[in-house]
Amino acid sequence: MKRSRGLHNSSRNRLLRDGKKTVPIGRFLQTFNVNDSVIVSPEPYFQRNIPYRRFFGASGKIVKEKGKAYTVEIKAGKKYKYIDVLPVHLKRL
Repeated sequence: MKRSRGLHNSSRNRLLRDGKKTVPIGRFLQTFNVNDSVIVSPEPYFQRNIPYRRFFGASGKIVKEKGKAYTVEIKAGKKYKYIDVLPVHLKRL
């Protein structure tokens, strides 16, 4: 049988979590302005709208707000990538 290659393939160690740790409610409610610098820091407790593992730890800037999420501009090589991330997966720089 062919091996499954899902979205979170090979990211088990990156998405490990402590058994007793909880997410502070402030991480869900934090707000950002356009041109704020942020780091993509995924929260394993809340896997909705979690970015692809290539962008874990990447830094970028907020380009616009899309509903509850933010569009983040990240430089990848010579190009710029745009990803939509919920604020629980972002940290201020």
